[in-house]
Amino acid sequence: MILIVTVILIGLLLINYISKKNNLNQSIGGSFLLTDHQGNSFNSKKINLKKLIYFGYTFCPDICPMDMLKISQIFDQNPNLKKKILPIFITVDPSRDNQKILKNFMENFNDAFVGLTGDKNEISTVIKSYKIYVNYNKKNDNDKTYLVDHSSLIFLIDENDQFLALIRPNELSVDKIEKYLKEII
Repeated sequence: MILIVTVILIGLLLINYISKKNNLNQSIGGSFLLTDHQGNSFNSKKINLKKLIYFGYTFCPDICPMDMLKISQIFDQNPNLKKKILPIFITVDPSRDNQKILKNFMENFNDAFVGLTGDKNEISTVIKSYKIYVNYNKKNDNDKTYLVDHSSLIFLIDENDQFLALIRPNELSVDKIEKYLKEII
């Protein structure tokens, strides 16, 4: 009898764990409508590719450009990856990262990249749906040289903008991306 109760309890705990994990995956991500670095409207629903999304800002002194360079190099070394995945940079600093500044920033990286910006509300909505931490370190309202603390994660989402995987920049490699692609194709 004790064995049966133990097996039932373990089964319930396992079901609860799997259910929570599936709910977490469903609660991260989603579709978005923003403006790309060319000034065009960008609707993620209309892109029939998996998407690799990095959140950052153009005034970042080091981490964001280095992470973007890592992603860019993966696409430089594997041109066929463009047929499967669209790399996307979404700013967390729409006050400074307008379309013109974003366009200049994107010129430093692989041309497969799409840089996205929007107004504060649009960006805030995307940040919330991807559960990105953001903190603006402004000394006052006139501070134009502030730094932005933010989550440094890379999201892999499918053609329907559903969360697939979370990649840390230090884990970023072609092998890692291809592993996720093999798992989901």
